[in-house]
This record gives sequence, structure tokens and C-alpha cells, in this order.
Amino acid sequence: MSPEVLHLDYNAGAPPDEEALEVFLRTARALPGNPSSLHRLGRRARAVLEDAREEIGALLGTLPRELVFTSGATEANNLALLGVARAARSLGTPLRLIASEAEHPSVLAPLRRLQQEGHPLELLPIGRDARVREEALAAALARPGPALLALQWAGNETGCLQPLGTAVAGLREDLHLHVDAVQGFGKLPLAPELEAASTWSLSGHKFGAPRGCGLLRVQEGVFLESLQAGGGQERGLRPGTECPAHAAALATALRRALERQEDFARETASAARALLQVLDREGVEYRSQHPPPGEGLPNTLSLSFPGTDGRALLLACDAEGLAVSSGSACASGAAQPSAVLLAAGLSEAEARATLRISFGRPSGATLGEEAGRRLATILRRSYEARKP
Repeated sequence: MSPEVLHLDYNAGAPPDEEALEVFLRTARALPGNPSSLHRLGRRARAVLEDAREEIGALLGTLPRELVFTSGATEANNLALLGVARAARSLGTPLRLIASEAEHPSVLAPLRRLQQEGHPLELLPIGRDARVREEALAAALARPGPALLALQWAGNETGCLQPLGTAVAGLREDLHLHVDAVQGFGKLPLAPELEAASTWSLSGHKFGAPRGCGLLRVQEGVFLESLQAGGGQERGLRPGTECPAHAAALATALRRALERQEDFARETASAARALLQVLDREGVEYRSQHPPPGEGLPNTLSLSFPGTDGRALLLACDAEGLAVSSGSACASGAAQPSAVLLAAGLSEAEARATLRISFGRPSGATLGEEAGRRLATILRRSYEARKP
């Protein structure tokens, strides 16, 4: 029999929260109207949509009118970055672009596109844990002229926290700060720096909402150029028929994730600690890229196994019932080493032989011990196979 699969790829996506899923289904069945229609059914749909916006605003300390519903963070990041840079160019003030080498593909890809359109792009160096070097960030922010800075709240691969405090301290009127905040919600206490950001994004499926819903927060006074033409929905920034069921489920999942954040942190940290203890006890050789406990995402481990064939390692983990990854799910599909880990100084062989293990709920020491035992078994087989 195949072993029970352990979902250890929570940073790629969380299972739908039962209450949020029920809200989605109930709302979808009960509201056939288009929120833009003026008849009674349309008005009911509009009311649910705006109630969800109000609830999310209250949960996050954000003005509801600053929240734009999207299909997820990829769309939100593209809208923020392409939208602000193109708006600035249309006003005659092209932006200098700044980002770290650790950013998600949904941030780096639109920045590369803007670079092709003539905006200069500076990618800041990162350390072994993929955290941007603060001196490089401070120096980039000190240079005069209009600029756009894109910086994560937390990294999905190593779990590092980026220096948002340094970014906020360097803010000025002609600097737009966009924060990809996807990995933080429900895992960390709310970062006060988000309030100062010009824009930030989230994706619902990272904390239990159905796939296909997210948000872009656009601070009042920030001007974006829409990437699509059509209706005037979502302040004209995201034309198309809104989905009240997605909005209501997103609000529910976010509320529950924030309520359970401390439990999430405690349980997942316990699981991560237990897994490492098993590897140490079994004498497994590894190197870690994740930050020390308490300095990053509590649920995330980034472990490299020297001398191991990384491509075979992922397949062996899957066969043993360990659902883990080697990097961002949005950059997968090809047997390529993680660009983030390469930028962090790992060799191609080290990057290929690295696993990202990210726990969710329910979790705890028992889960971590079982995952550690399976992983140690896999690595022992690998080491035995390499003996002459």
C-alpha cells in the first residue's frame, strides 16, 4: 500500500477552509444576479460583495474603498507594478525599478517587461537565507528620482522576512512601495509596515480561501493604469463581472486565518523543530537556508542535502508520501534549479538538492517526526546507492 500523503507544501497552497468553502457554495447558489445589475437580485449580489470588502478592510485596518478584488496575487502584482509604472510614464515621469533577487516570478516577470519598455531595473543582492542585504537596499533608496520598490513581506522558498522597516524608513513622495504580502497572512502577526505601502497583494488560496480570489490594496491617491479595457468594475482597475461568492469566502477564510495565526505558528514551528531533530538524530547531513526560529515564517524549512541528486530526491519523496517542493510552485514545471537559491549563493547542484518543506494545520511534533523519519529513510537509500 502507498503511504498516506503528508501535505508539506503549504506555501504553494492551503486546503480550502471548510467554513469558507461552505460560504462560497451557499453564496454562489443564493445569488444568481450580476453585482452591476440594478434589479433586486443584482443589488443583493452587490451588497454581499461590499459587505465582504468592508469585513476585509476591518480585519486588516484598511479602508474598504482601497481594496480591489482580483483572481489572485499574480494578477494583483501585475496590476500594481505594470499599472503604476505605465501611469507614471504617461505623466512624463518614468520610474527607476528596484527589487530583490528573491522576488516571486509574478513580481520579477512584470518588472522584466517594464525593463524592456525602457525602465531601468536594479536587482538587489541577497544572503544565503534569501534576505535582501539591507545596506544595498538603503543605498538604492537613497538615490534621487522617482522609483518603484517591490519587496516581499516573507519569502516562500526560505521563509525569510524582508526588511520592510528599512523600506518604509526610506519612503518619500516620489517612491512607490509595492509589497507582495502573500506568504505572511495567517502565518505572522500583521506587519505595521503594510499600512505605509502604496500597494500590496494577497492570494486567498494561501490561507484557505477557494482558488481564484485575491486582493490588491491601492492606497488612496495612488494612480494606476488599468491593464484591461471593459467595464468600470473595481474602480475601473479590474473590469469584469465580480464574484460575490469568492469575495465572501475570501473574507471568511481571512478572518479564520487571522484568528488562528498564533496556533498556526506554534503548531508548525513544533513540526519543523521535530523534523530537524529526527534528521539530526539519524545523522543526516544537510545545510539550511531558512532563518533561525523566530526570525522567519514558522512553518518553512529550506534544506540542502549535499551530494544528492535533486531530481531523484523529489521523485523519491513523492513515492514515500511526502508532498514537498524544490521552490516556488509558480516557477515549476521544468527541472531547473531555483533562481532564488542560485542568487543566494548556492551552486546549481546544491540548489537542485534542496527541499522546501512548509507545514500547515493541523500540525505539531507528531507530524514533524513522521515526516523526518520518511525523509531520513529516503536519504539513507540515496547515500547507500552512492557507495562504491
